[in-house]
Amino acid sequence: MAAGFIFNSNRCVNCGSCAAACVLENGWQVRPRNIITYNSEAAPLLPLFNLSMACNHCETPACLEGCPASAYYREPSTGAVLIDDSRCIGCRYCLWNCPYDAPKTDPRTKVIAKCNMCFNLIKQNLNPACATSCPTGALSYGELPETTEKFPAWFPEKNLKPSVYFSGLPSEEPLKIEPQDIFRNELNPEPASDRSISHDWSLIVFTFLATLSTGIMVSSLLRGEFAAARLPVLLIVISGIVSLLHLGKPSRAWRAVINIRKSPLSREIAFFILFSLFSVSGFMLQSPILFIAASISGIMLLLVIDSVYIFSDRRISLFLNSGQTILSMLIIASFLGDFLPAFIFAAGVKLILSSYCLFHDKKTGLKFKLRYLRIAILVIVVIFMGSGSIMREPGLIAVFLTGELLDRILFYLDFDPVNIKTLMFKK
Repeated sequence: MAAGFIFNSNRCVNCGSCAAACVLENGWQVRPRNIITYNSEAAPLLPLFNLSMACNHCETPACLEGCPASAYYREPSTGAVLIDDSRCIGCRYCLWNCPYDAPKTDPRTKVIAKCNMCFNLIKQNLNPACATSCPTGALSYGELPETTEKFPAWFPEKNLKPSVYFSGLPSEEPLKIEPQDIFRNELNPEPASDRSISHDWSLIVFTFLATLSTGIMVSSLLRGEFAAARLPVLLIVISGIVSLLHLGKPSRAWRAVINIRKSPLSREIAFFILFSLFSVSGFMLQSPILFIAASISGIMLLLVIDSVYIFSDRRISLFLNSGQTILSMLIIASFLGDFLPAFIFAAGVKLILSSYCLFHDKKTGLKFKLRYLRIAILVIVVIFMGSGSIMREPGLIAVFLTGELLDRILFYLDFDPVNIKTLMFKK
């Protein structure tokens, strides 16, 4: 029988002993175990329960599968999923992929730390520190019961087969009242996500420049203007430098291609290297064959970039987002190359998808206003196109590219991988 954590919500009083013991035993600079409290103010009609959560050491861990540097591994004798911080590049991709909020960024070392199941204690036939310290017996460690009802219906990503068993939690998603955030204020805020635009700005710039450089390369190839390839080469260099700013350990960036067989992020970096090599070589040698190879590898790069996010957020709305790189490349290439039928097709698809996203947005807030602005820009560009305006006028190009950059920013605002810390608090 598999072993793992066993948690009884009816016994948990949110004393924090498990979280404190975890930090003290391992000398963490982060807090791998947290207690999530639902309805902490005991609002009427709502259940009140606590959930002590750390790494669940899944049978098919998304963190291990997605890590581009192969920094994660499984300890053979205990089954614990561990991370080698000497291999971690600090890309934070595992924070997106883990639905249980287990990986944490260590602000001191700039790499990832998480629960290690106190595997050294388990090897000595001792319990993990968190289970030993629990005064009410709410958290324990041992053989998991053989039952198909290990998880409540709302528990995310059960297909990862987490090594944990729950009792005392509501089987259905907890009831919610409006306004749901009635008790939240500056002193009692809603749990915040570990990802934000401020963290992801370098990724926005990298993916946008990769999309723009591929679009310019494809349009140059179709027009036979190989000399124009100097601009995408410059953009490629800039995007490569910017991408390093996202890493906690830029000096280890070479490790990003190690897990190319399983990690979409590894494949993204590999295709970016290919795209860069073919583009630079094609520009220096003015070789049509190398330009073709650069265009093909650039398109493949964009497909892989989209897969990086789909791997983490599999909602249908992400597939229907107008900010996907391959669609943006198509409209950029057709705009710059004056290919009217392709431009009209891409613009029509983008308008439909943007309208779909606008319909599903909350009707207030910055994202809603940016979506309106993005649609307005695209409509203006389409009108100028239909009026016979010269497509390469600098002002029109600037307006068009601003709209595409807005589309990419909105993609990141829409990107929302499942995280149990915020799952129960969303409206």
